[in-house]
Amino acid sequence: MDEQLRSRIARLENVARRERAVAIGLLALLMATAQAPAQTSSGPIVVSSAAGSTTFGATGLTVRDKANAVRTFAGIDADGAPSLDLTDSAAHLRESLYLLKDSPMLRDFDSAGKRRVEMYLSSDTSDGTLNLRDASEVARLSVFRGNQGLPEIGLYGSDGKIRAYFSADDDMAYLVMKDNTAATRLVMGSYTGGKVGMDIRNPAGTILWSQPK
Repeated sequence: MDEQLRSRIARLENVARRERAVAIGLLALLMATAQAPAQTSSGPIVVSSAAGSTTFGATGLTVRDKANAVRTFAGIDADGAPSLDLTDSAAHLRESLYLLKDSPMLRDFDSAGKRRVEMYLSSDTSDGTLNLRDASEVARLSVFRGNQGLPEIGLYGSDGKIRAYFSADDDMAYLVMKDNTAATRLVMGSYTGGKVGMDIRNPAGTILWSQPK
């Protein structure tokens, strides 16, 4: 065997040894990684820039603006419910979407922190409700399904008592107006039996005027 052939065989053997060593090393690394316990971070992860920062924690994600005010939170709230909260530049909560006893609810707040608009599904019937509230958080207008399953629009006084409601069934719509004692004073629309008309009543409920008779 000439010298050139012996040199070539030696080079091939060296390459084979190096490849075997690399393969054994990779296999050992894979086995160690597979057997090692998962590593967890002991604190939140913060990503920052000139525009603000985002914090990833065990219970959610918090976004802050460049003034370090919290503007968005998405995660599990203090009551253990999934929540999405949006705040204004003064750090006042302005909108919140969350699950209340496993039922979805959306609330809008004014700058004083008062509930002004809320929309939700009831936990028992899954019917939708929309409430508009005044600065005292008293519901003044509601859109919902009543206890007979009919769609209704309710108008309320500042005392929270209903003053009027408008509803409809498959045959006709009707309007009912009440005073501050909850006494019905006017009824207009469809009556039981198919009659359509209007009647006016006194505080005791006595009909003073009715058409048709």
